[in-house]
Amino acid sequence: MPRTKSILRYPGGKTQLSKFVSNLISINKIKNPIYCEPFSGGSGVSMELLLTNKVNSVILNDLDPSIYSIWFAILHDTDKLIDVVQSMHITMDEWYHHKDIYSKLKDIPVYDFRLAVSALFLNRTNRGGIITGGPIGGHEQKSKYSLDCRFNKASIVKKIYAIAEQRHRIRLYMSDAKDLINDVLLQENPEQLFTFFDPPYYKQGQALYKNAFNHEDHVALAASIKTMDEYKWITTYDEYPEIQSIYSEYRLFTYKLRYSVNQFRKANEYLFASPATKLKSFDKVKLI
Repeated sequence: MPRTKSILRYPGGKTQLSKFVSNLISINKIKNPIYCEPFSGGSGVSMELLLTNKVNSVILNDLDPSIYSIWFAILHDTDKLIDVVQSMHITMDEWYHHKDIYSKLKDIPVYDFRLAVSALFLNRTNRGGIITGGPIGGHEQKSKYSLDCRFNKASIVKKIYAIAEQRHRIRLYMSDAKDLINDVLLQENPEQLFTFFDPPYYKQGQALYKNAFNHEDHVALAASIKTMDEYKWITTYDEYPEIQSIYSEYRLFTYKLRYSVNQFRKANEYLFASPATKLKSFDKVKLI
């Protein structure tokens, strides 16, 4: 399982692509790079690039209030969040408590510290990091894996501190990706910005993400992405003919990525890039 500098476990997380993306930024000769993930989720790549100083700053965005709230709490309620994490009891009673809080607050359109705490608890204690999934070890806790096996408090606190110390290099938004493109990304310098679009899966998205897309959503997103063709960007997708059709005007690449949602597997994915982006296989990513 890839190690990540993020405090979140995330289904389909792309931490494994960090070196590949870093190399793309290098070969595209981007000076003082600003790196953006419009579907940030766990932000594994963002945190790896930022905390190893491969980029100057990052733009994070997630429309899901629970994910946005976690990142906002890390950046702006740091000490309060750390105190709560350190005092947490990782029990099934707490799991039910946080599940109830999450269910009540998950659709509020603003930051909420309570939602941040409950979403973080569920992310660290649910199978595959799926906030709406079931607890690791099952409700009866009879598995060899216990509820707290992915909840290393010392590690989480260390990561929170490391990220919060770089808050001056992080911009955080809770916008629809299309709005982020129009209102934020198209205002950036094309010579500095590199964007990695990692939208919800075309087929599995409904089961994994709160803000899943239907076909029309994917088409609308693609239309917005295409307005950024003078910028450097890549987008990755699960391998389905519908996606190939939506991005038919771009050269199609495939690559394999190892996942651990439910079970370890290697899956082919599509990768597309703007005409302005130079691509090259690197590290674990072999483009075909």
